[in-house]
Amino acid sequence: MRKEVLTPLAAAMLVLTTTACSQHPLSTTSTQPQAAAPTQQFIARGNEPFWTIKVNGATLALITPDHLQGKPLHADQVISGQSTRYSGTDQGKAFTLVIEPKPCTDTMSGEGFSHTSRWTYAGETHLGCAARAD
Repeated sequence: MRKEVLTPLAAAMLVLTTTACSQHPLSTTSTQPQAAAPTQQFIARGNEPFWTIKVNGATLALITPDHLQGKPLHADQVISGQSTRYSGTDQGKAFTLVIEPKPCTDTMSGEGFSHTSRWTYAGETHLGCAARAD
């Protein structure tokens, strides 16, 4: 009698195992919203003329001797490889900030930074250093 019980049980287990293995995988399409890319935060700066740009996502705060509180600028952000580019216009003047992960040394203080920066405003380009602020 024991042999008769095990044989149907073994057959049922074999059917369940085969069925489980032959099922189609679940769809990989998710209806869950994708997480937004993390907001990039940098501080870029340069000398002669003195300028600092605080980057928070697509918002830049341009700090100069004329704008110590920071002039807000809206920029389009493009990440290409390891380089990050912010561009836009301010009262009809085009600007671009490019930040790249290359070592940089401040020309006045000698302080080392993890990134270089290139700030172009109204056709004038200034080189500087940058670091992540996040």
